[in-house]
Amino acid sequence: MTSHKLDKNQIIKEFHQDSELLNVVVLDYVSSTNDVAKQALRDSPNHLSLVVTNRQTAGRGRSGKSFYSELAHGLYFTLAFLPNTEKIENIPLYTLMAATTLVETLEEYVSKPVLIKWVNDLFYDGKKVSGILSEMVSGIDDENTLGVVVGIGLNIAGNFVETDEKVQSVAGTIFGEETPTDFNQNAFLSAFLNRFYINHLSFQEKGFMEIYEKHLLGIGQEVHYTINREKKQGVIEGINAEGHLLVRQADQSLEVLYGQEVHFGSDQFVK
Repeated sequence: MTSHKLDKNQIIKEFHQDSELLNVVVLDYVSSTNDVAKQALRDSPNHLSLVVTNRQTAGRGRSGKSFYSELAHGLYFTLAFLPNTEKIENIPLYTLMAATTLVETLEEYVSKPVLIKWVNDLFYDGKKVSGILSEMVSGIDDENTLGVVVGIGLNIAGNFVETDEKVQSVAGTIFGEETPTDFNQNAFLSAFLNRFYINHLSFQEKGFMEIYEKHLLGIGQEVHYTINREKKQGVIEGINAEGHLLVRQADQSLEVLYGQEVHFGSDQFVK
């Protein structure tokens, strides 16, 4: 476990934007950082709120799946804010923006590429190391105002010996079983926040989309997936301007995948 304990003041100190914008909540443990962040969003809608912990007891991913949160060193954090767009259909792109921001931040610390499994998982060294869960929150200020929470679970270091075989075959960590002594998770969070906020300010330009696609896992690879319980397969070609996945079918037609009903098995991307 890192000797650099989570420190609210240090995170704020290294935030290069107006520190008055930032609301940081550090918790020893919590059931879900997303749940706490939703309340922070309602209490401070004009702030960028960060809720962070090293111990999360009821983490969850897409479709209500649980996220393993018992690592020797895991980092679990959620950002809560008002989206920089008036188009509700663009709000899901914040998941892609968060993934891109996390990739760029992590690659300052590691020697190998960090890749993104569409739409919300990060892989490093052939294993899944992070999951992202974004949610829209209604009733901020008034019933017409929507907020966003973006939750991130990151496997920093440790092992998965106490999990089932399926998790062990897919999950990995950034640093192996032990966190380097010089890794400061507060500095890491500040670096992430700085990038995230800049991307947020220019969100409508969608500049992060090109970076996301460059890190997209499986381009040119034949994959299998499920849509509404129907099993399908095809070759990944990339994403479109809305962040939807483009998959070429055997008959050469192009299928556009989006939404919660699409499920990819992470095992087909493990190396």
